[in-house]
Amino acid sequence: GGYTLITIDADSIILQERKSSGETLSPWLTFNDSNRPSWELNPPRPDYSMNSHHPSVSEVWSLQEHSDMGSGMALEGKKLFYTNTAGEIKALDASNGQPVWTFKTEGKIYSTPTLDENNVWCASSDSYLYGLDIQTGGLRFKLKNDKAVVSSPAWSENRVMVAGGDGHCRAWNTATGDLVWDFDSVKNFVVTRPLIKDGVIYFGSWGNEFYAIDIETGKSRWIWNSGQANRMFSPAQAVPVAAGGRIYLASPDRYMTVHDEKTGEVIWRYNDPANRVRESIGISEDGRTVYAKTMDGNILAIDTTLPERKVKWISLGETMGYELAPTPLVEKNGVVFAPTDKGMIYAYRASDGAFLWKYRISAGLINMILPTDGNELYVSAMDGRLVKLSVNY
Repeated sequence: GGYTLITIDADSIILQERKSSGETLSPWLTFNDSNRPSWELNPPRPDYSMNSHHPSVSEVWSLQEHSDMGSGMALEGKKLFYTNTAGEIKALDASNGQPVWTFKTEGKIYSTPTLDENNVWCASSDSYLYGLDIQTGGLRFKLKNDKAVVSSPAWSENRVMVAGGDGHCRAWNTATGDLVWDFDSVKNFVVTRPLIKDGVIYFGSWGNEFYAIDIETGKSRWIWNSGQANRMFSPAQAVPVAAGGRIYLASPDRYMTVHDEKTGEVIWRYNDPANRVRESIGISEDGRTVYAKTMDGNILAIDTTLPERKVKWISLGETMGYELAPTPLVEKNGVVFAPTDKGMIYAYRASDGAFLWKYRISAGLINMILPTDGNELYVSAMDGRLVKLSVNY
């Protein structure tokens, strides 16, 4: 493995490969004054004109962070909590976007905050899980992991849990900060937001494995290995969902896999060449439908009331085009919201998949869509753009 070094001087551009061992190879491409590429002075910019075609959608407020945003948000009452890659955990007034407090960590953050009654929990690449006062942002807990943490914590009753980059999933008491248990058999590192369901925490790793860990004991209920040799096919990015005693996930090998919640037995596992799924899935509010975004920009609706795979509908009308964003789909008030890797949000009718509208907030990947009980939603993008939208149906 390795990466490319690009050196730009006043009279040359040099491209070299640097190996993971640290060795830098001889240039494989060089431009000098005589063959320097010509730069386009006014390259095309992202097109926002589609927003005017959907006047029912409007911005309430928006902000641009001073660094990227690599994670999602959490909403509690009138406060919205989010992070950025400058290592900051922030709270703002959800009604107007004005800042309430900021807490700075010592590393970049790719972790989505989770909340209990009193605390905001969020991990940092500085290897710590932080517990902050939900009102003031004051530090209450700083809990150590052995390596960087780029996954999101989960909370259940009096325990907060996070699976990190060190092969461990740990649980701490949220009142005292004491370590309750340490599961030390995670293969490779974890990046996802886990699922909490009936006393079990579920998550995948970049080691081609998916875990069900008992929240009380820290022991594995079951572990599933996908059988793939290439770790790039791991079920690591998907945020799993649960319905009818089954766990649903999708992964880059284009398979959707459904497990028995208690045993881990594979109920069905399907690769549809005509509808290639990846990590982006979601679940309906009533739990009767799982949605999956395809790489060709459509949405599949899968019936969760049946043990076998049954497609209820495939989205109709406008597609999203080639799509790789792993961000979850979300349904609210009869609308399925779909994120894209091009900074756009698409909305489809949950009953039949009919296209409703699309709106662009950015040129970056959408990393969360967070609808409210009303006709409002918060949307964040990888380039640090955060927007509150209002939809008038």
